[in-house]
Amino acid sequence: LLPATELSAEEVSCLESCSQHGPHPRMRRRALAVLGHHRGQTLPQLAALFAVRYATVHGWRQAWHRAGLAGLAEGRRSGRPPKLVPEAQKK
Repeated sequence: LLPATELSAEEVSCLESCSQHGPHPRMRRRALAVLGHHRGQTLPQLAALFAVRYATVHGWRQAWHRAGLAGLAEGRRSGRPPKLVPEAQKK
């Protein structure tokens, strides 16, 4: 098992803020997972809590260590391109 994620008081405050007011629900969930690991929950417990695989939670933790809050941000997703032109999408 990996030791708990070490966080400074500033990082905890930043993650708590992101977990409540982050721009995307997935980012808020990732912030909660990193905080949970810092507070003593294991990665398998967090994977069960968020209904994802262990590797997913481990990846969130690694992304935090690699890039901080930016590592938890929602990236582009592949998928079907929109049919509407940008102006129509805004309406």
